[in-house]
Amino acid sequence: MTMGMMTRTARGHTGRPLVATGIERICFVLVQMAVLVRVFGGMFLQRDYVATIALSGILWCLAFFMFAFCYWPVLSRARIDGKAG
Repeated sequence: MTMGMMTRTARGHTGRPLVATGIERICFVLVQMAVLVRVFGGMFLQRDYVATIALSGILWCLAFFMFAFCYWPVLSRARIDGKAG
């Protein structure tokens, strides 16, 4: 939910179309994978519980790192439509 709102807000406030690109979709998938590993990893891999927590954290961090890396230029430059803001 957080990444979706950040994407929508960043795209809207910078004059970009409100359509997710490929890299954003990858970020969304990584976050969902992190959720699935976190929830079901502990249920089905009880002996490797700590490893599933770590893998979930890595997936989540990777998703948000990719988001930050891709959106840094978007958010640090002027709007593409030339409007103020």
